[in-house]
Amino acid sequence: MRKKHTEGIKANGKFAFILFVFLCCFALMFGRVFYWKVAHGAEFEAVTKNQQVNRYDMTIPPNRGSIMDRNNQVLAISTTVYHVVLDALQLAEFDKKEQEKTITTLCKYFPQLQYETLKKYITVNPETGEIYMNNHWKYLVKSVDRSIKEELEAQKIKGVYFEKASKRSYPLKTSACHLVGFTRGDTQWGIEGYYDKYMKGMSGRSFILYQGADSVVYQDYKAQDGNTIITTIDYNIQQMAEEVVAETQQQWPSKNVAAVVMEPNTGEIYAMAEAHAFDLNEPDKIPAWETDEMYTKHWDELTPEEQSNYMNTIWKNFVVSDSYEPGSIYKPLVVAAALEEGLITPNNSFYCGGKVVIGDKEIRCHLRSGHGTINVEEIMAQSCNMGVMQIADLLGPEKFYEYQREFGFGQKTGIDVPGEAVGLLHSLEGIGPVELATMSFGQTFNSTTVQAMTAFASLINGGKMVKPHVVSQIVDADGNVVLQNNTEVIRRVISEKTSAYMRTALKATVERGTGKKIQVDGYSIGCKTGTAQEGPRSRDDLWTLTNMAYFPAENPKYLVFTVINLPEHYKDGVHTPAPMTKKLIENIIKYENMEPTQPTKDKANLSQNKTVTMADYTESIVYDVIGDLDGKDLKYKVVGTGNKVVNQVPKGGTKVDVGSEVILYVEKSEEDSGTVPVPNVFGKSYADAEKILKDAGFTVAFEGDQEGVVTAQNPKYGVSVEKNTEVMLVMEKQKQEQTQQKQD
Repeated sequence: MRKKHTEGIKANGKFAFILFVFLCCFALMFGRVFYWKVAHGAEFEAVTKNQQVNRYDMTIPPNRGSIMDRNNQVLAISTTVYHVVLDALQLAEFDKKEQEKTITTLCKYFPQLQYETLKKYITVNPETGEIYMNNHWKYLVKSVDRSIKEELEAQKIKGVYFEKASKRSYPLKTSACHLVGFTRGDTQWGIEGYYDKYMKGMSGRSFILYQGADSVVYQDYKAQDGNTIITTIDYNIQQMAEEVVAETQQQWPSKNVAAVVMEPNTGEIYAMAEAHAFDLNEPDKIPAWETDEMYTKHWDELTPEEQSNYMNTIWKNFVVSDSYEPGSIYKPLVVAAALEEGLITPNNSFYCGGKVVIGDKEIRCHLRSGHGTINVEEIMAQSCNMGVMQIADLLGPEKFYEYQREFGFGQKTGIDVPGEAVGLLHSLEGIGPVELATMSFGQTFNSTTVQAMTAFASLINGGKMVKPHVVSQIVDADGNVVLQNNTEVIRRVISEKTSAYMRTALKATVERGTGKKIQVDGYSIGCKTGTAQEGPRSRDDLWTLTNMAYFPAENPKYLVFTVINLPEHYKDGVHTPAPMTKKLIENIIKYENMEPTQPTKDKANLSQNKTVTMADYTESIVYDVIGDLDGKDLKYKVVGTGNKVVNQVPKGGTKVDVGSEVILYVEKSEEDSGTVPVPNVFGKSYADAEKILKDAGFTVAFEGDQEGVVTAQNPKYGVSVEKNTEVMLVMEKQKQEQTQQKQD
């Protein structure tokens, strides 16, 4: 018994020891857990939450800042949209009825979704025992409008969530497309690219925490939307510019046609329009106007590089990125430089004999017979090459080059649009006698449209080189000004005195010179026209035609520059930017309700007691002669077929009354082979004029009142052009007996 009792005590002691050890271990483990909970619990909890959050941590994109015109017309805007997301794990937890409701509702709203595909996402895979789409996040549809989101939410369907996103849109589609630009990922053009850092805003974040399979907790940090861009563009003037550009491009297909309107005193751009517009909402889509089958039918056969090169030519802003020889719009700058240096005065005269030989080069004036003795104002009004060449010779290469650089050629203007080119100039060392002569009338060097316009603005605004700009302000969501683009004067190029003379002198171009076609009765307009041959001089079909006009002439508020760059099948005397310039000016006058700046002229009294001296027009091109006669208010009659004047009545040097008729005898030259003269339909009804012109082999278009009579035609009658050339008629309501033979 004693022995058994002793053994029982030993057994109880062992059990107690084991129990003690177990309790110690348990206490140690509990203490350890308690320690980790107290000392590192927050850290572990944060790690756990972070793992959950990072799995479903979404960036909330901000709405990109809007782009507005100067009158708050929206040019570009970003709106909140939503991506539709399916949580398959969540949906699988609900009964079959709720699952069916969700899937059928989604297919009803979004036909692109397939019922069987959605059904499979929540079907159990027999091999794994889990549903096929074993995750919480599947994008179904992107960029859904808020209205659709709210409708779906009202359906109370299960397992569907909405991720906030931002969508960029351009309400006016093609309007100002090359200027506004667009953004697609890393691709950015126009204002969108230049001011990107101000518009992109700051992203927010959305954390999605899962608490079980059917409980989701959202935690959002709002995005900060981008700033709003206020441009200098006036949408109404932009529309006017785009209209005349489109009409001109349709009438005369060209590599490009452009129209720009600037405030010359501040550098603000009111409009910047060019041909080949594209829809900013679909910039990668081939434009409807494209007819080349290589792009319209064989696009998919092109390499990515070829496709990219094509689209870049569509998106590129011609006004700032392309350069060309400016032509005669450069002549006033040469005159201004010589006046500023005291080398000439407005009273100086020069002699134009029609041509001159410099070195081994024969250089001609556009009026082959020459202008005779001509003063400074008439050199610009009649666009005399010989006169401006002699003025450039007085300047010499050093001063010529110095002023060329001072006027901003060969350097960027600094306009706030990407892709600005610098043009191409001769170096000072490369300016010989021939280069100096040809550069004086804007040939053998290149400039951009915005360069030429900025230079011309300094000519008429008091002599200040003003930096052009397309954005006036950037404001934040609270209306605070983030950036203000004020007028920036870069330097003074000429004096106020010289500028004042130039403003007045260039009125003569409109009143009696090469710019007469843009005259608007009652309004004072100054202008310089330009016709420049491009590329190899062995070719005679590459030309750029320009017109630089400003008004009111005494105190310019608008500078209008129109360009026809490399028109197809160019014909001298047919292609001209004058109609688009005049129409744009007239529309701006109406839009701004501008009062006349001068009395309306009584054209019937213009010829009283006035005489002019006849020039010798023999050997000249008839179109140039007609333009000169128009400038002198002389009527004309063409006898013969061809474009070369071989005789005239009265002879050169004869004084005649303004309004007199000049008879021009013409013959065909080698260049006129295959051409026919345009009939005179002045004063005819549209039906009669159309029949006469079509019978002669021409096509017909008109502008104005079709019930009126023809008051102008282009090409002018008597000029010989190819058959099937379009003749544009200007129709006005008036009595036929009041019409005259004179062309306007």
